[in-house]
Amino acid sequence: MEELRANILRIERISLSDGEGMRTVIFFKGCPLRCAWCSTPESWNAEPEMYYKKERCRFCGRCIEACPQHALTFDIKNMRIVRDYGKCTVCGTCKETCHHQAQLVYGKTMTVKQVIKEILKDELFYWHSGGGVTFSGGEALLYPDFLREVILGCKEAAINTAAELAMDVPWENVEKVVPLLDSFFTDIKTIDPDVHKRFTGRDNRRILENIKKASAISVPGAIHVRTPLVWGVNDDRNSILQIAEFCSTVENVAELEFLPYHRLGTHAYTELNREYRMSSLPGMSVEDAMKKTEHLINNREWPFDITVAGHMVYRSKQRAGNREADEGSFHIVKGCY
Repeated sequence: MEELRANILRIERISLSDGEGMRTVIFFKGCPLRCAWCSTPESWNAEPEMYYKKERCRFCGRCIEACPQHALTFDIKNMRIVRDYGKCTVCGTCKETCHHQAQLVYGKTMTVKQVIKEILKDELFYWHSGGGVTFSGGEALLYPDFLREVILGCKEAAINTAAELAMDVPWENVEKVVPLLDSFFTDIKTIDPDVHKRFTGRDNRRILENIKKASAISVPGAIHVRTPLVWGVNDDRNSILQIAEFCSTVENVAELEFLPYHRLGTHAYTELNREYRMSSLPGMSVEDAMKKTEHLINNREWPFDITVAGHMVYRSKQRAGNREADEGSFHIVKGCY
C-alpha cells in the first residue's frame, strides 16, 4: 500500500499563538478560499511553488539562463526577476543556480512518518508548557486521511492536538478528523453569503453548516471561533452581532475571538508576483477592535467567552461553570483561553 503524502508549506516551532502552551504548527499547502486580506497567500496553491526575494538578488542573470522552461525574465524598470507561473514547472533549477538564495520554493511533499518525526522533536516543550501540535494551512482538511493518521500518531505519544480549519470542504473530510482533535479554531468572517463570496471567492453556506454539524462530533468545548475584523467588510455592529448570535446556536463553542485586521504577510504577494487587494487599507488597532465589539457585552449574556486579540473582554458564566467541573475530571479540554 502506497504511503500517504501531503504537501507541507512549513513547520513552525515554539509558537505561543496557535493554542495553549508551546506548540509546533504544521502548515498544509492548499486552500479553497482566496481571502482578500490573507496573510499567507503562499498557502493557496496545493502544489509547491517557486518564489523570489528581490532584496537578496544581485541581478547576475544565472537563474534566467539556467531555467529550462524559459520562465524567468528581467524587469529592468522595476529591477526584479519576473516569473511566468504558466511556464514554471517548479523544477528548482533556478534555486540551485542562485548563489544568494533569491530563488526559493514554498512547500515540500512529506509522508506521515516524516511529519510525526518532526513533531516529536519538540515533545519536551509540550510537557513543560501544556502545549502540543496545531495543524494549520491553507486548509489541513484537504488531506483528511493524511491528517487523521498524523493525529493518531500524536495520540499514541499523548500529544495534545489542535487545528485551524477553514471548513469549506466536504462533510466527510470534517467527519474523519474533528472527533480526534482536542480543540479546533475556525473562522466566521461574516454571516452574509454574498459578502463572503465577494471577499473570499466563495460563499459561506457550507462553512456554517459544517461548523454546526461538527459541534455534535467534537469533544466538549472544542470549538474556538475567530473573526478577522476588516474595515468596511464586517466591522459594523450588525455584522458583529450576527456572528455572535450564530455562535450562540452552536453548542460546543468555547470562545469567540475578534482579530483586528493587520498587514502582515504582504511581502509574500510580492514574492509570488500577486496583487494584494487590500493595499490601501490601514491596519486596525486592538483598541479599535475592542470599541467595535463592546456592544456585545452590554446587558447580554453569551454561552462562550469573548476575546479581542487574546484579551479577555467577556467571561461566560456558563463556561466558567463548565471549567470548574472539568478541573475535577480527567477530560480537561485544551484550548486557547
